[in-house]
Order: sequence, then structure tokens, then C-alpha cells
Amino acid sequence: MAVTVGLVAQIIERIAPKAWAEAWDNVGLLVGSGSVPVERILIALDGTLEVVEEAKAFGAQLIVAHHPIIFRPLKNLRTDNAAAQVPLQLLRYQIGYYAAHTNLDQSLFSASRVLGEILGLQGMKLLEEQEDDPISTHKPEENRGYGVSGYLAQPESLGALWKRFLDRLGQPGVYAQSYELSGVRLAGSLEKEVRKVAIVNGSGGRFVPKALFKGADLLITGDVDHHALLDALEGGMAVGDLGHFLTEAPMLQALYQYLSAEKALQGIEIRVSSMNRSPWL
Repeated sequence: MAVTVGLVAQIIERIAPKAWAEAWDNVGLLVGSGSVPVERILIALDGTLEVVEEAKAFGAQLIVAHHPIIFRPLKNLRTDNAAAQVPLQLLRYQIGYYAAHTNLDQSLFSASRVLGEILGLQGMKLLEEQEDDPISTHKPEENRGYGVSGYLAQPESLGALWKRFLDRLGQPGVYAQSYELSGVRLAGSLEKEVRKVAIVNGSGGRFVPKALFKGADLLITGDVDHHALLDALEGGMAVGDLGHFLTEAPMLQALYQYLSAEKALQGIEIRVSSMNRSPWL
């Protein structure tokens, strides 16, 4: 049986049903047709023009991305509209675009879990659990939600833990590609003892109150604004801000491994984009 865009979508939605996505989100097949046969898939975090060109050079029929390319209403497909350039190029090259965003964030393949495993957190639990619609036909094996919290095997100073964490992130195989650890920030006393850690991939500033309530000594996330940071520090919690990209890139590796192991996709060539990078220097 030929592999189609629609079949790939079904396989992804087994682990991250579209119904899990937030109301404001825009997930699923955003460009293309579900009936198109697939021989090559490119996995990416962001659907940039560089990624589209990479997909064309690779001969991919489908880009599977974390971030949607159409969030706000797209009022036209004019060639002088910057927001329309990616959809236009996808249509020109006949490449489909599938996005799994907040639904994937809540799945077992979230980058929060991957980062927790890198730190060696024990007893990991969801930081913010979500409830399923009682009439939903999808019954996950585990509860779903955002972020994780867990305990270190033994307490460490913030400075030692942060160095160990960054050293581990810089090792080959943690991410699907080798990335510069740019734009990384840490706030808190380096001598502070850390026992419990909360991790939220992506923009996690809104989770500061939740992490404080859960008793975390350290929150690792991205895109923390000034006021959320002050709230965290005043509550006695340190904050490690890896930036949006670095907190989510591990999800690409997890998704690659999941799709590569799927029997129905054997013979399909799958690659993680080498063009996605953190925009920060």
C-alpha cells in the first residue's frame, strides 16, 4: 500500500490527536492534499523559506513541522506579502505541510520529557495536567499535559547543575543536529541548592506560578519575560532560559525516531532539517 500524506497524518495523530490542540492553535495538514503519495519526509521546527528549499532539494513531498505556518488570518497570497511566501513556495513545489504543535507538546514525545531525561530527573510528573473531553474517542495510555517536574538523584548547586546540563546538551545525539547553545540565560544564586526541577518546552513564562506551587527550585524553559522572572526569583525559584528553539528542538529527534520505527513507513526516507537554527546569535 502506498504511503500518503494522509497516512502520515494518521500515524502522528495516534500520539498527538488534533483534538488536544489549544483553540487558538492551527494544527494538521495546512498545505497540500492527504492523497499525495510520500517517499521522503523532512522534519522541522519552523517552516521557513530555507526549510522549504531544503525540502525541495531533498525531494520531499511532505514537511512535518512543530510550528504552524498560518497562525493569524492570511488575507492574501500576493508575492509582496512576506507572510504568504512560505505557502506560495510550498504550492509552487507541490510540498505538503503538516503541523503538530500544542497537541505534540502534551504528548509523550514532548521536549519537556526529553530534557527531563537528559537531566536524569526521577519521578517525573506532568507540571500542568489537561483533562480530556469525556466524549473523546481517543483514550491515551497516560494523562496528557504541559511540562514536567521531577527530582534530581541528589541535590546539586545551581551552578554545577547548569554546567552539567549545558555540557550534556552540547554532546552529539541529544539533538537531531548539532546546534550552538546561543541565547542561553540563567537567573538565581549559583550556590542555591537544587533538588526539584520543572521543565516546560517553548514559551514557559506563564508556568512560573505553577512551578512555584509545585515547589520547584529551578524552572527550565524559554521566552521568560522580565516580570515573570522577578516573580520566580521573589518566590525563591531560579530560572534557566534556553530560548524557544533549544527547548523544543529535542522533539525533532523524538519525532524522527517515532516515524522511523513505524512499520507502515518502512522504505520512506526521513530526515531532520539542517536549516533550522536558533535566530539568536
